[in-house]
Amino acid sequence: MEVRVGSRVLCRWKDGEFYPAEVIQERFMPSHQFYVHYIEFNKRLDDWVDLRDIKSLPPNSDQPSSMVTRFHKRRREELHPSETIEDVCNPTLAHLEKEHEEYTKIRNIEKVILGRYEIQPWYYSPYLPKYPHLKKLYVCEFCLKYMRHGRTYIEHNKKCKRSKPPGKLIYRDKVTISKIKTVSVYEIQGNEDKLYCQNFCLLAKLFLDHKTLYYFVSPFKFYVLTEDNGRHSRIVGYFSKEIGNDEYNLACILILPPYQQKGYGRFLIALSYELSKREGKIGTPERPLSDMGRVSYKSYWTDAILELLMQKSNLTVKEITEETGISQHDVIETLTSLNLVKYWKGQYIVNSVNSKQIEEHFKKKKERKKKLKGQFVTFNPKKLSY
Repeated sequence: MEVRVGSRVLCRWKDGEFYPAEVIQERFMPSHQFYVHYIEFNKRLDDWVDLRDIKSLPPNSDQPSSMVTRFHKRRREELHPSETIEDVCNPTLAHLEKEHEEYTKIRNIEKVILGRYEIQPWYYSPYLPKYPHLKKLYVCEFCLKYMRHGRTYIEHNKKCKRSKPPGKLIYRDKVTISKIKTVSVYEIQGNEDKLYCQNFCLLAKLFLDHKTLYYFVSPFKFYVLTEDNGRHSRIVGYFSKEIGNDEYNLACILILPPYQQKGYGRFLIALSYELSKREGKIGTPERPLSDMGRVSYKSYWTDAILELLMQKSNLTVKEITEETGISQHDVIETLTSLNLVKYWKGQYIVNSVNSKQIEEHFKKKKERKKKLKGQFVTFNPKKLSY
C-alpha cells in the first residue's frame, strides 16, 4: 500500500490491535518508518512505526472513531471530559495555537537521561533547536543543565555544586514510600533563579502538551517538590503560580513519570489550595488541564467536598467554597457529576447527602490505597512553613 504524510490509516498499537491514525511524517533511517498520531488517543502516544504495522482504512470509513472499541471510547471520555473552550472567536489566538500545534507535532527527543532514570518523553520541547532530532538528552537532576553527550554529562556530575533546588524551603516531612523518605518543597522566584526555572519549563514541556511558556518565567513562583536522601534532593515535580494573579492558584503542574501513581500530584494540588487559604483567597487552576491533571483535580475536588459534607450537612455552594477554598465553578461541576446539586429559581441547591454512599466512596479509595502497600504520600498542612 502507498502511505503518504497526511493520510488516514489503520496502525498497530502496543496491544497488537489496529487503530485509526494520521500519518505526520516519514523517514528512512534507521528503517522506512512513519510518525503517526492515533486519532482516539492522547498525543503522548504518538510514535514512529514501521510500514508493516500500517494498513489501509476500510472503504467508506469517514468516521474513524466508529472503529474504536467501547472500552477505549469510555477510557478516552474519562480522560478527556468536555471542557469550556474560551476565546473561540479570537482569530489571532486560533492562528497562533494552530501554528504552535503544527510546529510541535513530532516528538523531537527519544530519551531523556535524568539521574538514575531513562525516560521516554511524551511531547515536543524546544531544547537545542539546531538539532531537530536527538536520540538522547542528558539533564542534571540537580541544576537541570542539559547536554547532548554522555561524556559531558558524567564530567558535569562530578563538578556540579548544586545538591538541592534554589529558593526557600517551605515544607519538609517524613513519609513512607517503599521506605521512609523525606519530602521537601522549595519556593523559587522566577525573577531570581531565572535559568533554573527556564530549564525546568523545558523539562516540563516534554510531558505537558499545552505548555507554551518556557523562557518568560519572571512573573511566576515555582514550587519544586523533592525526595531527599540526606545529601541530595532529587526533583519529583513542581507547580507554578503567577505572582499577583488572584484568579488562579496554579498555572502548570507536573509530576515526572518515575514518580507518578504515588500521590504526589494530589500532594501538590493540596499544597496549592493550602497556600490560597493562607492568603485568604479562593483557588482554581488555569485551563486547559492535561488529561491526567483533569483526573487528579476531579478526584481531589470530589474527596474534599464529600469529606466536608460528611462533617457538616445543609451547606450551600458558597459555604462549601469558603470551607474548602475550591471555586464555586469547580464546586458546582463536582456536585453535578455526583448528582448532588440542582438548579432551582436561579440558584444552585445542594441535595441532601446519603452518608452510606459517601462511606462507600471512601471505602473504595482506602482499598485502592491499601493495594499500593503504603506507597502513597499525603500532604500535611502542619508541616508547611509559610
